[in-house]
Amino acid sequence: MSDDFDYAAYFHPVWEDQRPADKRFPQFRPLIAHYCSITTLEAIVKNEQFWFSNPLYMNDYEELVFGLANSRSRFLQNISVRNALKTPERYDRFRDQVLWIYEQFDKGLLFDIYIACFAEHDAADNDGLLSMWRGYGASGSGAAIVFNTAVLSEIPRSPLRIDPVTYGTSEERLLWIDQILDKFAELVAARNIPEDAFRACASALFERFLAFSVFTKNRGFREEKEWRVVYSRHYDPNQILTDMLGYFIDGGTVEPKLKFRIAPLEGAAAGVTLEQLVVKIILGPNGASVRSTMAVQRMLETLGKPALAERVVTSSIPYRAK
Repeated sequence: MSDDFDYAAYFHPVWEDQRPADKRFPQFRPLIAHYCSITTLEAIVKNEQFWFSNPLYMNDYEELVFGLANSRSRFLQNISVRNALKTPERYDRFRDQVLWIYEQFDKGLLFDIYIACFAEHDAADNDGLLSMWRGYGASGSGAAIVFNTAVLSEIPRSPLRIDPVTYGTSEERLLWIDQILDKFAELVAARNIPEDAFRACASALFERFLAFSVFTKNRGFREEKEWRVVYSRHYDPNQILTDMLGYFIDGGTVEPKLKFRIAPLEGAAAGVTLEQLVVKIILGPNGASVRSTMAVQRMLETLGKPALAERVVTSSIPYRAK
């Protein structure tokens, strides 16, 4: 590159979000709940691991595809970016850089992006959300593990990204893509960018659209008030978490997983243990009883987590499967 200019920092304005900063991490640090089966609860506590899923194997993977596919097509249609690059030749060379990055992502990098999903949780709520019990909590027979994000330290260049999901209609999300492109074009037009910096500029634009794809969803999911923790291998040049990449066999299908160890980890999660993170464990309302509560508490005590056993509560929602 012809100079040492920081293009990633220069294009920071394209990261302006529909949510104000005080509603996003790290300024906002809510409780977040992970709804799961009792078997998964046992595995998390026993192994002190939290498994992140690849979005291609998640039930709402179309949401990620929506962002990636439409950002690519809207980029190709965008006149502002074309005009900002001043000549057809410069535009063609920049376009080729952007498309090359999308192609490389499709060929391999998409395989090593992993997501952990949570629902924002009210501290006074010992019941949880009925829709979440039905969708993710083993039809009301599972558990909601409530984590406190206030104990997390913000670590510069951590390979983990945490943020809330922003919801919109398909039309609104397409408009957000266009707004990102127009802001990007404005910044390109304001600076004489040498062609050997096109790769850095294309990378900055793609990273913004990758985040858009991961952290936005159709407004039909808005009741979930979802937060996501995201890992991508290209966020991790120092290979802090690469030894946690693994797999799981589900019904004969092999799925890639990130098996994240819940422990103090320099560069990713300093000073955090399971006992520090978990503020309560809510048992689902389907078949809730004193006996089932005592059984789960016994399980946690046997697994060497008596502090977590004391934090077990039971949902009192009158449960119907439909």
